[in-house]
Amino acid sequence: MMRFFPSLILLALFTSSLSSQNDVVGKWYTILDAMGTKLPVGLEIEKDAGAYAGAMTSPLQTKAKIPLASVVFDGSKLVAKEARTGVTINAVLDGKELRGIFNQANQDFPVVFTRHRPQAYPIDEGPITITARPQDPTDFPYQRIPAAFPGGAADVTLAGELTMPTSGKPKAAIVLVSGSGPQDRNAYLGSQINHSPFLVLSDYLTRLGYAVLRYDERGVGESTGDFRAATTDDFALDATAAVAYLRTLKEMDQVPIGVAGHSEGGMIAPVVASRDEALGFVVLLAAPAVSVDSLMLEQRRQVGRSMGQPDVLIRRDEPALRAAYAWIKDNPSLNQEDYVEGLYGVFEEQLKNLPEALQKSIVDPRAFNAQYVRPLSAPWMRRFIAFEPQDFLSRLNIPVLAINGLLDTQVDAMINLNAISEIMAINGNKDVTITPLLGLNHLFQPAETGAPTEYGTINVTFDPTALEAIGEWLEARF
Repeated sequence: MMRFFPSLILLALFTSSLSSQNDVVGKWYTILDAMGTKLPVGLEIEKDAGAYAGAMTSPLQTKAKIPLASVVFDGSKLVAKEARTGVTINAVLDGKELRGIFNQANQDFPVVFTRHRPQAYPIDEGPITITARPQDPTDFPYQRIPAAFPGGAADVTLAGELTMPTSGKPKAAIVLVSGSGPQDRNAYLGSQINHSPFLVLSDYLTRLGYAVLRYDERGVGESTGDFRAATTDDFALDATAAVAYLRTLKEMDQVPIGVAGHSEGGMIAPVVASRDEALGFVVLLAAPAVSVDSLMLEQRRQVGRSMGQPDVLIRRDEPALRAAYAWIKDNPSLNQEDYVEGLYGVFEEQLKNLPEALQKSIVDPRAFNAQYVRPLSAPWMRRFIAFEPQDFLSRLNIPVLAINGLLDTQVDAMINLNAISEIMAINGNKDVTITPLLGLNHLFQPAETGAPTEYGTINVTFDPTALEAIGEWLEARF
């Protein structure tokens, strides 16, 4: 999904809990080597009112969580005790790892816990939606393999899941790249929307015989790193690292590898392809193709109208936003302090374009302009506004599928699909399929208006016509 701005930022559609990498709270995993027996062990640590508590998991022995009798953490050292089996874990938090000793029956075993599941760690979880959706998979007739690999920066380890057919080589392998906002491997969109589009998409494609890698974005779920400090460029480096990881697997020898990206992920996929001559194909799902500043203005109009806002209100801020976007693109190298002050200056100058009655009602111009400046000051937004998708789309000379729903109010289907078609025609790419889909919104759900407020009210997670469009395109090539 892509962030959107009905009245710059008036609506937050989803939230994802970001695991803290500087505290012991959260989930930890290890494979315990107990005198030759490999035993997956997990820890789940919580903190409430300053006190720590938690549970231990041993998925090969029981599906139930084993409560810990005591958990003590002093900011560096963890001591966790489980009374029934007599287990004591003494460990030190060392960056991304908990290193220490697992003791049971007076036997000490060295142990290293990480935020991500080691490769041999079993995956039992099914859908994470609060209320089950019709397309949530209930069985998994294929391999589910924990994946962990270096990301696009030294402090980033990306974790996720690789799904593959149970026998034989996959027809092709696909890396899924999610859109804006902190998203886990399933692209879970928070409790308000309660859909996991990438879980449904990966399940569909794996059943067709493809390998699919999906991963938690940096700083989300089991992945390390700082999501808040990252930009589209950083996420592109992470997606590039995901492709590189697949190439290290013997199961992927001679298997074509491609990238499928949704929304901002559809901007990132061409970046990856432009740097990787060996990439086999790209699938663009509701992908921006026009300049992002133009995209953002059109998004405001369409989302606003779909939610019943009058045009006069929607367009009231456009001169100021257009001026701000142009200024942002012209000043990519300013330090943060000068950038923020310069942006305030832009909006101060634009006050004269507001309706006279509104101008007279503004008591504190700086406080009024803060509603615009603060959202535009984040590192991600600074880079996003300046991003030019055509710079990377124009370099694609591999098979491309671009699909979009005609009720998409966040990335207008015809504007952006037509732009992709034109760019591909100019660069001479002959293997390009452009597919507009009737009645579908930005998430490829059957919709009435396409308004983002509808997303959570629709029971379908990923419309079968969209899944089939992707599947049929892949089947024609692999």
